[in-house]
Amino acid sequence: MQEIEVAGEINEQGQLLLLQPLNLGKHTKVRVRITLLDDEFEPEGDSKEQILADFKESLRQAEAGQTFPISELWDGIDV
Repeated sequence: MQEIEVAGEINEQGQLLLLQPLNLGKHTKVRVRITLLDDEFEPEGDSKEQILADFKESLRQAEAGQTFPISELWDGIDV
């Protein structure tokens, strides 16, 4: 089983419209799970440039020793 996450919206007729095509074979069986999102959700997410910039900054911080012990990473997170 493979999982793919895509963004979509519900139109006036109550139909689910995906915001990007699925490059899957015809007649592929799928299971659809709907997660309702806040109005501020951006389906495209961060741009490739922003992701690369964030990654470079993370590497710079790691090289500078600006890290946290793994034991502290979950502090304040309720799961």
